Amino acid sequence: MIQTLQSPPAAMHIRSSTEVDQRADESPTIWGLSPRELHDAFWAARGVQAITRSEPVHLQRAADLYLLIEPDQLCVFDLASIADRLTWRRAAVTRLRLTESDTQRYSEQVLLDEQGFVQRIQRCYRPASHRSYRVALTSNRRLAKLWMAATSARTGWDRLRRAVAWSRVDHWRCPGTTFDERDSQQVQRFLDQLVKTWKFPAQSIDGIEEVEAGVWRLADQVPFNHAIRLGPLWLGFSSAPPDRRCLIGPGWTADDAELGGFTPRLATLRDITHVEPSETARQHTAPRRPLAYRLIKRATDVGFSAGILLGLSPLFALIGLLIWLEGGRPILFCHRRQGRLGRVFNCWKFRTMHVDAHKDRRQMDAYNLADGPQVYIKDDPRVTRIGRVLRRTNLDELPQFFNVLRGEMSIVGPRPSPDDENQFCPAWRDVRLSVRPGITGLWQLKRRREPGQDFQEWIKYDIQYVQRAGLKLDISIMLRTIWVMVTGRDRKCD
Repeated sequence: MIQTLQSPPAAMHIRSSTEVDQRADESPTIWGLSPRELHDAFWAARGVQAITRSEPVHLQRAADLYLLIEPDQLCVFDLASIADRLTWRRAAVTRLRLTESDTQRYSEQVLLDEQGFVQRIQRCYRPASHRSYRVALTSNRRLAKLWMAATSARTGWDRLRRAVAWSRVDHWRCPGTTFDERDSQQVQRFLDQLVKTWKFPAQSIDGIEEVEAGVWRLADQVPFNHAIRLGPLWLGFSSAPPDRRCLIGPGWTADDAELGGFTPRLATLRDITHVEPSETARQHTAPRRPLAYRLIKRATDVGFSAGILLGLSPLFALIGLLIWLEGGRPILFCHRRQGRLGRVFNCWKFRTMHVDAHKDRRQMDAYNLADGPQVYIKDDPRVTRIGRVLRRTNLDELPQFFNVLRGEMSIVGPRPSPDDENQFCPAWRDVRLSVRPGITGLWQLKRRREPGQDFQEWIKYDIQYVQRAGLKLDISIMLRTIWVMVTGRDRKCD
């Protein structure tokens, strides 16, 4: 039987007259997964690990965020709607008050007979209600552990308050819904909401397949013919064909309690590291480049890099000597960056800052003109005199030709960035990491450094390059980079 959601009148659902007053004694399962497991899979698909207080679990390092919730709490809200706030505020803990405003005064249900024919459409009225619930988000594993070890809600919040300065705690109200796992009616509402919200459950659930548009079932399930099915529908395992000819979503069917002696291969949850790209990321997937382009690009990278390293070796020695005379060693600065397919490598540059500049990072945040996770400080006092010259002429990037020669980078490509920056753009991260990062690229040449725009421009131009990459664009970027370095003037790049 299809359980349905009482929602706006435009949606039509399936529920027989005998189901209206029915309550399940136990929580239903779909594909062998409990509501709690489906909840955790929903958040894992978004790079978030749900952490329930007083329930020890293994913290997954691949998680971008940890969702701190109470036992028996199931919640659904739009993470994308608060992505900007999570990025710009940089809070250690974001306390969310989920507000549910249920002002729709009625819902419509399609009532069918035993043969599956439509009998009538029933309108159900209910009073309006406004409720709010509290959850928290953090990227800090230590804070997630503190919450997990707390024995009560009060203890958990007190531990977070003591562990984090008040200035690093953000408070925000956003639309969302929380359900009580102990209440069978709320569990049904949660599953209804999940079916309507989550269009691609195979992101983090293994062993299910989409048999029709929006219709999901176990991959090993015997197909049922002679039935009209309109998604979104989640069909739990059943050992017999459905007793209805027409299944109209949004809705779901629970697994049969009696399987007739047959045990199907049930679905399993994927680790966050194996979660498939979201629908948004698939819409931005990088096109497959022709083999000829990839071979020519790599040959150009190797030939050009080898020529630069050999031809400019005296300049390398002179720059190294000047850096050493002003500030001693080290001559080079190494930073861990993510390359193609997320492989981490050592990205090299000539050192342009004082040796202990990293210790002043927190104090300099107040002068940061860049948005997002980056840092850009005009007339940065941490930069040395030779460092200013190197940055102005882009000569500090020359050691990266060693990375190009090793195949870790390319001459032209997206800006190489570390993992802690990539987590701020999860929907487009896989696209950026589908190609080698570059010494130069669209973002490096077209950015305007306007306050509040740098992060958006970084994502915009990197994605634009990946989608448009070709020999013509690569040559245009290389020529423009040389023009800027020689003349110090800018010129548009098509």
